[in-house]
Amino acid sequence: MKTGSVALVCCTGLLAGCGGGLAASPPVSTTVSQSVGNPWTRAAKAAAHVYWTLYAGSSFPQVQIARLPIKAKSKAKSIGHTSSNDLLYTSGLAVDLAGRLWILSFGKYGGNPTSALVFDLPLKDASVPRYTLVLSGTSGAAALAFDPSGNLWVTSPGNTSVLQYTGPFNKSGTLNPAITINAPSGFDPSGIAVDKSANVYVANFDSTGTNSIGVLGPPYNGNPFFLKGLTAPGGLAFDKEGNLYASSNGSNLAVVRYNADDLKSGDKPSIVDAAGLPADSYEAAFAFTKKGDLYAANCGNSGSAGIDVWALSRQNFGAKLKPSVVYTNSDIQQAGCAWGIAIK
Repeated sequence: MKTGSVALVCCTGLLAGCGGGLAASPPVSTTVSQSVGNPWTRAAKAAAHVYWTLYAGSSFPQVQIARLPIKAKSKAKSIGHTSSNDLLYTSGLAVDLAGRLWILSFGKYGGNPTSALVFDLPLKDASVPRYTLVLSGTSGAAALAFDPSGNLWVTSPGNTSVLQYTGPFNKSGTLNPAITINAPSGFDPSGIAVDKSANVYVANFDSTGTNSIGVLGPPYNGNPFFLKGLTAPGGLAFDKEGNLYASSNGSNLAVVRYNADDLKSGDKPSIVDAAGLPADSYEAAFAFTKKGDLYAANCGNSGSAGIDVWALSRQNFGAKLKPSVVYTNSDIQQAGCAWGIAIK
């Protein structure tokens, strides 16, 4: 995983009082003009797209977009930083139940606190946020997810915490957290996912095999339990069957799955798949298509960064399944990172 001067500290911490983390750098922006006749305008109304951030400064794209399914030679549209959109050092992405794209941005506050920018789709060069939500209590927020009630959950590595903000979200302003969970020592929060029962799963970037993913359920005031078996995990995502996908990085590089019946305290991954991953990969975030294909944002380095795809709608996930597509472009390579990912 890349590190840099504008630190997004991948703090491993779910619950109880946390310790430090890993610093990752944000993206830079480039604006691409779009005419009325541009096929992107028509395509955005009809086709599904994958969105990703580069977690870099203003000389790089803040968000890139490609049509699904992505291919090795797909053309990506870039959305850059402007004074109107406040996109700068963008990190986590998510799509809410209303179909709006949420983007975590360090913006004018430098990430302390981080802003959540809510955009209507399709995202265009001239798009401005429908809502700008300043997430009080965050520092270098890395990832976000929604629970079944539509509440927002965010990991905040800079101050080793996990925060919940209560919806509905229908106007701009500063949000105060309804719940703040301080991570225990040795837990550096990175990726986050919420299951259908509102249990919150947070990846521990500091894990070397134990306490890999912290799990806490409502009312979120007890002690978590932990899933095991990962090194420096990043992204987390549930499929439609309730299986949890995660990443193991560093010396134990793999994408893994905890089957829905293997999500109890102390459980290890049911399937470990190291096949075909570029060396030095860091799978920072995951997203599923409606068909069930798995997309990952890879923030390893200039040689591995990009979008990795497992065509799970055609092939079962297994220990020897290589990515069907490994996509990158010059902007991703120069930034050395694709960080957040969302599909709509």
